[in-house]
Amino acid sequence: MFVSTGVQQDEFLEDFESSRSALRNYWSLLTPLIFSDHPKRPADEDPLPPYNMIRNVMDMNARFGGLNSAFLEAGKSAWVMNVVPISARNTLPLILDQGFIGVLHDWCESFPTYPRTYDMLHANGLLSYLISEGCSITNLLVEMDRILRPEGWVVLSDKVGPIENARMITTLLRWEARVIDLENDSDQRLLVCQKPFVRK
Repeated sequence: MFVSTGVQQDEFLEDFESSRSALRNYWSLLTPLIFSDHPKRPADEDPLPPYNMIRNVMDMNARFGGLNSAFLEAGKSAWVMNVVPISARNTLPLILDQGFIGVLHDWCESFPTYPRTYDMLHANGLLSYLISEGCSITNLLVEMDRILRPEGWVVLSDKVGPIENARMITTLLRWEARVIDLENDSDQRLLVCQKPFVRK
């Protein structure tokens, strides 16, 4: 199945391993945030959010579906929509061959979501990709705001410059946002955001 899509097996495995590691990191970051104002925080022996806190996930730059695989392996009860940017390498056949759901999409345009909203939007490297395509990061984040449910989460992983630009835009959207240094001497950062239920 790798030959037909031009994907080398080591690329595929690397994507899965990095997605598995990323999911563990995201869960450890989101758990205290999800429960920070919860009346009954979980005990030490039960540190994970309830299975239904994050049900619908969109991976906006899905590559080979690694995040979807990581969710399955970790036993998370989440439905994942894998989106492959239309001008990137078309890995959608590989995603579909794994039995996952996926689409091609041009992120310079709006995404047809009716009637679904998402609990979590994830994008690794999408901001840099869109800048190289001449697309508006502001338009992308406004679109993400539209398709994200109130109190839903956004996790963006990218280089420092695009992440800082996105962080400034999220303040205008009145999202709660924080930039997290990955502490490995790289120029990669995480931007973790939550859309509030009511905007003040």
